[in-house]
This record gives sequence, structure tokens and C-alpha cells, in this order.
Amino acid sequence: MNAMHGVAQMAGGKGRQVSAPTLSASGGVTIDDPEETARQDLQRFIRGDVEFELEYTEEYMYGYVRGLDIKTFQQLKAGALSVGAHIDLHGMTSDQARDNLLFFIRESYLQNLRCVLVVTGRGINSPGGLPILRRETESWLTRDPLKRVVLAFCTAQAKDGGAGALYVLLRKQKKNEGKIKWDKTLNWDEQF
Repeated sequence: MNAMHGVAQMAGGKGRQVSAPTLSASGGVTIDDPEETARQDLQRFIRGDVEFELEYTEEYMYGYVRGLDIKTFQQLKAGALSVGAHIDLHGMTSDQARDNLLFFIRESYLQNLRCVLVVTGRGINSPGGLPILRRETESWLTRDPLKRVVLAFCTAQAKDGGAGALYVLLRKQKKNEGKIKWDKTLNWDEQF
């Protein structure tokens, strides 16, 4: 009784009013139910509508799928996740690096590796001293087909290559959900 002392009934007496869901800027319906939000995120993932949060500076870059558990991303940034495999793209042309990265990520995903290291170099010996492979790698990781298997990436710790390397967190392979369409024009059996 003490807690409710001085409380008056609201005018109208209709009880709690719930507004209709509102349209978000992307045209979707905003829903407060966490289960419905997760269901919609899964549907967007299956359709390939994966959105990344990105940040890029000269020394540091990161990207992660919206909705990723922040603790997992913090572990990736801290270098706390064990690296299952690595690839070194030094000295490769852009086309060679892309093909090798696609093959490497595909094989790592199929082997159920969760964290891999991609060494791009800092670009110091590149024409103009620009980190071309580093910037292109960010682009490749956030586009099809890799965006369907990559959860997050970030600049590696100094012990693993620093600004010249990236940790890449891969999704768990699920056999019964959306299949990844890898580039069929590459004949990886003969090349690799």
C-alpha cells in the first residue's frame, strides 16, 4: 500500500496502449521480440543480406556481422582465439591473392576451423607504398561468397603480424542450412 500511495488511474481507463510496429530506415519492421529479431537475422543471412560494421585506418581495421556477440569479437581482437591455419599473400598479384584467399577460406570453412590468420603485408614494398592487398582483402571478406562464411575480421596482434595480418573468424559449418555458392569457374583441383 505504501508503494502505491498517491498513484492515480490514467485517463481513458483503456489500459496499456501498444503501438503498431514501425518501419525502419531499411524498410523492414522494427520488432522488440529477440526471438523474432534472431529469426529475421537468420532469414537475411540465408538470403545473403549480411551487413558488416566496418572501420578502417592506416594501422587498424575491423569488420563484423551486425548482431555478433561482442564478447566473441573482443576475444578475436585480443588474439585469444587459437588460429587454426594461416595464409601468406605477400608478393602475389591481386588476382592471385583473391584466388588463393577464396581457396584458403573455403578449405578452412569445410574443415570447421573457426579462426584463421591472413597475412597481407603492410604494403611498404608495393608501388607507391600503398597496402593494396590489405584493402582488397577487406573488400573480398565482405562480399559473396566469403561474406556468407565470415563472421568477423580484425587486425592481428603484434605477435601474429600486427597491421600486416588479419584474424578472420569463420562461421560453424551447418550441413542442413543455406549452401555456399563458391566460384565454379575456378578449377581448384588442378591449380592447387
